[in-house]
Amino acid sequence: MLVKIIFLSLVISFLSNSVLAEDSIDKAFKLCAVFDGTGLLSEKCKVSGSNFSVDVSIDTSSKEAIQICKQIVGMLAKDKVYFDDGDWKIRIYSPFSNGKTIANCNLPS
Repeated sequence: MLVKIIFLSLVISFLSNSVLAEDSIDKAFKLCAVFDGTGLLSEKCKVSGSNFSVDVSIDTSSKEAIQICKQIVGMLAKDKVYFDDGDWKIRIYSPFSNGKTIANCNLPS
């Protein structure tokens, strides 16, 4: 799992330069595309404009999900990728969490 987290971070770092001028919803869809491309998800990533969220489901522990969340937020902040149009967040679920989040992070604004 750690190798996939590192890969995800590198992909986000690579993509972040191309999203600086886009609006938050476009950035959210690009972030979803990155998640979908990793092979980590147990179902397709979803963007909710009304909830200002990027929702992912990963077969992992809550401890690892929190680390993934923090790492992604840190990389986006470092690369100055900001979600300005609302209180955007990443919500991580497990396929076994009965619809409850196992990690929740605010995206940089």
